[in-house]
Amino acid sequence: MEKKPEYLSGRREFLFLYDIKMGNPNGDPDENRPRVLPDGTYYVTDVRLKRFARDFLKNRGYDILVDNIEGKTTNLTGRVVHYLVANSKEKADGKELVDILLNAFIDARLFGSSFAFKAGKIKEGDKEVNFEPKTEPKTMTGAVQINMGEVLHQAESVDIHGTSIFASDEKKEQGTFTTYFGLRYALIGFSGVANEHSASISKMTDADYELLLQSLWQGVRSAGNTRSKVGQIPHLLISIEYKTGEEFQFGRLHDYVRLVDVSGKEQKAWASPADYQVDLSTLIKRINDRTELIQKVRYAKSRDLELTQVVPDDWQLLDIEKMAKD
Repeated sequence: MEKKPEYLSGRREFLFLYDIKMGNPNGDPDENRPRVLPDGTYYVTDVRLKRFARDFLKNRGYDILVDNIEGKTTNLTGRVVHYLVANSKEKADGKELVDILLNAFIDARLFGSSFAFKAGKIKEGDKEVNFEPKTEPKTMTGAVQINMGEVLHQAESVDIHGTSIFASDEKKEQGTFTTYFGLRYALIGFSGVANEHSASISKMTDADYELLLQSLWQGVRSAGNTRSKVGQIPHLLISIEYKTGEEFQFGRLHDYVRLVDVSGKEQKAWASPADYQVDLSTLIKRINDRTELIQKVRYAKSRDLELTQVVPDDWQLLDIEKMAKD
């Protein structure tokens, strides 16, 4: 009998906190200002966090579906045709095509995708591929669903002015004034759930979940190829892993986080984790009230972040640095 693939063995839930200083965590589409709600709360989209994860996984050699090819942005059709040609497979459709995508691209297994292909003759390098796909299903819901991230305190927006110099020769220079929008300082909270039922369809495994945790932490830390991404540091990652068969999840774990001032400054004047401590007492109480449903809790914490309480003895250390070397 053929062995059944082992997909995500149970419900998973995570909390992730990282900060940014004098930078823009996620610019809006109009003026590239930090995104803000009517009540003044700054937020970061789940798309931004997924991009961190995808970039890290790509740098580690994983094939990424939502990506570019040789530095050029491409649509989903071009991405898949490129993969098929590179793997000497001229045709695939229906469930076979979806299986190929899920087996090949880790971000499709994690986050899902809309399989919106354009049929026709596609030129790929020196080859022309007659691509007429019919996928089953047409849309794959991601096993991992992430809430919008929020800045967990009042933050101050700043306009940073600078000058760009373009020299046409050694004697002539032209200066251009630039304005860059950002936040003085912000601690950002994300939370998400990995659903085992969706994972059995998207083929997400326990190993994929471990890679997700690693890619969140290392993806934020290693980002820095543009000005808006410099200076973002991961500080806390908590993974709650429920027992097999349990349907329970808390949801929105970042709602259970409180920040306590230790500097005497107003929150908008905070400039680093030295100005506050993180209070996890509500989250710890919620977890303690549901211990019969939980297999284990793991965590990673930066040395700079201080908690108001001691981490429970039964929480296991998530050695994110060791994971990065494996």
